[in-house]
Amino acid sequence: MDYPIVLALEDFVPVIFGTAGFALLSRTAPTPRARRAGLAGAMLIGAGGIAKCVWKLGYAAGAGDWKLFEQALFPLMAGGATLLAWALAVTVRRGRRTQAWPFALALGLCAAGSIVARSLNPLFVAATLGVTAVSVLGAIIAARYQQWWAVSLYVLGLVLVMGLVPLRGSDSHHTVAFQWLEQGINTSAQAALLIAAWLTLRAFSSDRSPVTVGESS
Repeated sequence: MDYPIVLALEDFVPVIFGTAGFALLSRTAPTPRARRAGLAGAMLIGAGGIAKCVWKLGYAAGAGDWKLFEQALFPLMAGGATLLAWALAVTVRRGRRTQAWPFALALGLCAAGSIVARSLNPLFVAATLGVTAVSVLGAIIAARYQQWWAVSLYVLGLVLVMGLVPLRGSDSHHTVAFQWLEQGINTSAQAALLIAAWLTLRAFSSDRSPVTVGESS
């Protein structure tokens, strides 16, 4: 497929939207440690997306097939989603101690599976489940503050992303028109996430209860 540069450039848009949304969500974490972990997770997810975009841009510009950038997506996304999911779990538990080891164990098993299988598929599963968990936890936090528009947008984002799965199995997947369709859907999904995260953070910041003394994460 002759991948146009403008299509490669547009692919940065959903990455920026998604990274910003994840960063906003990380600020709902009620403890400094969880906020740092959540922000680091958002940045790792963003770094994975940017790496994939750089690969696409290099390919479109005829600079070569930079496989390392393409393959960085799922490892970085899986690690970042794990950190952010843990941070949001702390938020859902209102700052009470939340064990990090189950999250780390799940990521470690997927990473080990990828090494043994010599395939990124296990890390793809970890990344997909992790990002889905982030949206679900974000929706739970939004519902706590009766931000039903935000909840609806989290659901919409998940539906749009899941809708990409059957599209990628289409015979027309490698056409430019289909790529525009997929990127349009992904951009809409990440825009929905960004707006939902902003609504969630706004509600959290205006009606936040202090963490009980002695509670940690």
